Amino acid sequence: MIFFSLKKAVSLTSEITLKVRKMNRLFTKSEKAKVNYLSQVIQIDNIRPHANADRLEIVTYQGANIIVAKNSVKLGDVMIHCAVESCLNKDFLSKNNQFEDKELNADKEIKGFFNKKARVRAINLRGEPSRGFLFPPQWLKVWQPELDIDNIKDYVGIEFDMVNGSLFSKKYVPMKQKSRKDKPPRNRYNNVLKNFDKLVESQFNFHYDTQFLAKNLDRIEPDDIISITTKYHGTSAVFSNILINRKLNRFEKLLKKLGVKIETTEYGTIVSSRGVIKNRYINKALPEGFYDVDIWLHASKQIAPMLAKGETMYAEIVGYLPDTANFIQKNHDYKCNEGEYEIYVYRVTQTNVDGIVYELSALQVQQWCKSRGLKPVKELYYGRAKDVYPDLKIEQHWAENLLERLKNDQENFFMECNSPDCYNEVPHEGIIIRNESKGNMPAFKIKTEAHYLMETKLLDEGVLNIEDGEADDDNCLEP
Repeated sequence: MIFFSLKKAVSLTSEITLKVRKMNRLFTKSEKAKVNYLSQVIQIDNIRPHANADRLEIVTYQGANIIVAKNSVKLGDVMIHCAVESCLNKDFLSKNNQFEDKELNADKEIKGFFNKKARVRAINLRGEPSRGFLFPPQWLKVWQPELDIDNIKDYVGIEFDMVNGSLFSKKYVPMKQKSRKDKPPRNRYNNVLKNFDKLVESQFNFHYDTQFLAKNLDRIEPDDIISITTKYHGTSAVFSNILINRKLNRFEKLLKKLGVKIETTEYGTIVSSRGVIKNRYINKALPEGFYDVDIWLHASKQIAPMLAKGETMYAEIVGYLPDTANFIQKNHDYKCNEGEYEIYVYRVTQTNVDGIVYELSALQVQQWCKSRGLKPVKELYYGRAKDVYPDLKIEQHWAENLLERLKNDQENFFMECNSPDCYNEVPHEGIIIRNESKGNMPAFKIKTEAHYLMETKLLDEGVLNIEDGEADDDNCLEP
């Protein structure tokens, strides 16, 4: 009897292990996954009629409206949600007949609404914005018949960009036009690149991807002290005065081999865009990149002398590319004169010799900038979260109601207004919320619907974002 029980227990354990392995393999994240462009398994908990279309309904998920055909979704349904401006697997779309070009679909008689670039676009349909795409899990089996999705409810809440080992979704980036500047450096440059790397492990840190507040409502409580600042539409920059490797001369190398203690590090400047370190290698002959001027290195001439040892400054550069009539972001002048730009600081850290990072609070960042004559991001509110809108009842879905009020607050936060910081009429991008009461918790963002629609329009036109222009990823997922 004991033997039988043990045998049954082993069998049950094996079944559970196998189930866990299948779950871990079905929906996963790739190494290059972008947190704001992941797909997700969700369960529908709200549906409302479209105000201006009898055959359409609206599902709201994480603060965003998604327009669906009437009666295509029911309360309690498990669906797959795809983020706006993500790019979906073309083979998946083809097998499910989702392309507007019938020739791209498995069934040449059926027309969908995805263009050949497979983008999830922000649209305005009959006066209602729609941001995102929903589809039933069964479509995954049409794409990959071997998938086991019988227990799909077990996956609710899971975010992913891989399905059963295949890349399903990613951030959409327009295909940039190749030019002479895109060609790789000649061999002698490559040799220099490999010659000396200045980075010391654990000293330099890129800025994290700022997540949406709608996905993190549980991370702000009514009594928390929060900072709300303007979100600027420019290009991110990182300026660091950190420990770097020191290039030794021949005599120092010889002494080191003989056992003499030689200092191999020193404090020096590291400059980067959002994802590319500009001066990681000692290579004075390296040609310039995709743009005529490297605005990040240009700005570092102003910033680097202001940084104390160990300091890293994270900022947004807005306005024009230096000495040109070209905007950093189309039409977003930020009241700069042509050929000039401004630098707005949103984050400062201090890194010690052991690589331990201390984060300045939002209030300290404002003071730090003032002491150096730099411009911090514009602070729109600082205080307890519950005091942003004192009339909201804490016991009645306070966090959800806070999000809804913030999204539509024109008076205090310029949401869905033109940017008050630009001469040109362009949409205000949104706001950044930082929780001062939770230590090093990352900041969160809310973007305006108008800005989403503008970005979609620019992507439709093939306008390349200055940051995406540095990416080397393919723009779409091929079958």
